Amino acid sequence: MIEIFGVSLAYETILWVAAFIASEVIGSSDLKENSVAALAKGMIDRMKPNRKEDEKVAEIRKAAELLRETLRRVGD
Repeated sequence: MIEIFGVSLAYETILWVAAFIASEVIGSSDLKENSVAALAKGMIDRMKPNRKEDEKVAEIRKAAELLRETLRRVGD
């Protein structure tokens, strides 16, 4: 994660925005056969399995559900 002007951004978010801008530039120019956008998208797709944020969110939700069930049992 990188912080820009107080906003934390994931590296792949920045790369995705860069790929989007590159694809818009290529799409509006005569370089439509260029593979820059495809290369950038491929790099981003390869980075996705290395992400841990989604797994952490799932673990937190699971822990919250377990806590809710425990509190429900204690309250009964």
